[in-house]
Amino acid sequence: MLWAENLLLLLTDQRTGRLVVPWNMADLALAGSVLGQLWRTGRIDVDDPDRPRHPGRIRVVDAAPTGDDVLDRVLVALAGTDRRPVAALHRIKAGIRRALYERLEQRGVVSHRVGRVLIVLPIDEWPSRTPDTREPFEERLGHWWTSPTYREATGDVECASTTALLSAIGAITPVARRMGLGPRIRSIQRLAAQVREASWVATAVNQIRTAQQAAATA
Repeated sequence: MLWAENLLLLLTDQRTGRLVVPWNMADLALAGSVLGQLWRTGRIDVDDPDRPRHPGRIRVVDAAPTGDDVLDRVLVALAGTDRRPVAALHRIKAGIRRALYERLEQRGVVSHRVGRVLIVLPIDEWPSRTPDTREPFEERLGHWWTSPTYREATGDVECASTTALLSAIGAITPVARRMGLGPRIRSIQRLAAQVREASWVATAVNQIRTAQQAAATA
């Protein structure tokens, strides 16, 4: 599965089928996950990735089709222009969540139903078809969070990317609790903050979140 699909499953309550974070934060994290996967697979590059707070522009270095509709759509959106990470995230986030949910539904991972908020307002819900079963990536991430030996031995860049993005949108606590790791939240949060600070993608996501929070309280 795509990194973003695994991330979306983490952000979705398995029984209610609802997001455990605000939808706008989920969309930013999903867009960031796609950018991170394209970067790690050599499809895009960014100037000065080692300066997460001041990265350069994103550019497409390999525009050949990947064979995945979501990745290819993002490559097309980024092609022909150099964009800074914040602008790129805003450009590509629209529609990603719905597209990922529909793919997961087609593969039998989740089902779709329409629920209600405040009795009358409709809301899409995507509960797991096997709510008592942990997804393979969730197991992997749990080991990565709790075992330094495993973390060092695997060099798992997807776990690192996901952790950074969860931290960037403030989702470590609800996700860790759902995974049964409540007693270890503080140590996981410290790890996640370190990983986030080293990630240009997660830093951009966090900058958008901070700006939105400031605007909401102004």
